[in-house]
Amino acid sequence: MKRFALIGRDIKGSFSPAIHSYCFEAMGLDAGYGIIDIESKSGVPDIVAQLKEGGLDAINVTAPYKKDFIAHLDQINSRAESIGSVNCIHACDGELIGNNTDWFGFGKALDSFPDFESVVIIGSGAVVPALTYYIDTRISCPVNIIGRNLDDSKTLGASLHIINDFNFKAKNYLIINTIPYQSKIDWVNIINSIEGDAVCAMDLNYHLKATEFLNYFNSRVDTKNGLDMLIHQALMSLDIWYNKKLSLSINVGDLKKDLMGRYYDK
Repeated sequence: MKRFALIGRDIKGSFSPAIHSYCFEAMGLDAGYGIIDIESKSGVPDIVAQLKEGGLDAINVTAPYKKDFIAHLDQINSRAESIGSVNCIHACDGELIGNNTDWFGFGKALDSFPDFESVVIIGSGAVVPALTYYIDTRISCPVNIIGRNLDDSKTLGASLHIINDFNFKAKNYLIINTIPYQSKIDWVNIINSIEGDAVCAMDLNYHLKATEFLNYFNSRVDTKNGLDMLIHQALMSLDIWYNKKLSLSINVGDLKKDLMGRYYDK
């Protein structure tokens, strides 16, 4: 039996085990996917040891440890190196190999959106460089990032703005929230400080079907939460771990329907 896990902090509510368990069952794979919640990065070496010793075959990594595993890797994918973080690690012939699948999940999540001419990102956490990587390499349009701590932002030429003091113009923009939904944010003030029209809005938070951020927008703006991104980054992880395109056999619509029934439509 292959053993996989999600590594992070305060992640007991993650949908990832349900996604992977659905895929394992659909494909008849003898595998399990659990959650390992570690309180600090001091727990990283123990996870590394489990990977090297065979206790774990592969892992996903979420906040706040996406950068902390890099020093322990034997190889890192060039995209992950450009992004500066890993969320997918597997053991192969005694070596640990790091990848980033967030950029792919983000790109797939954009498929249903109308065309946009610029992007506004709220927040500057570890997932943001994966978004700017995709935008820079696949779309190439202006990006504005609004955040609290911008000194360490690996943002590939984006314009940076402090969250409590900014004003700029953005034309027909996609706006993305990356800040945890529990945070107290004055969305009216933030969005009114952007001159221009939003055509679509995405909240990377997926625990709620509609967040306070998404509820700000009227019906003329296409909206979605982070579920699509979560699903597609997970499917890419499976393909990497098994070194084959297993995800092609998964009906994403059925998977999403299962998750929505499980978590949203109660």
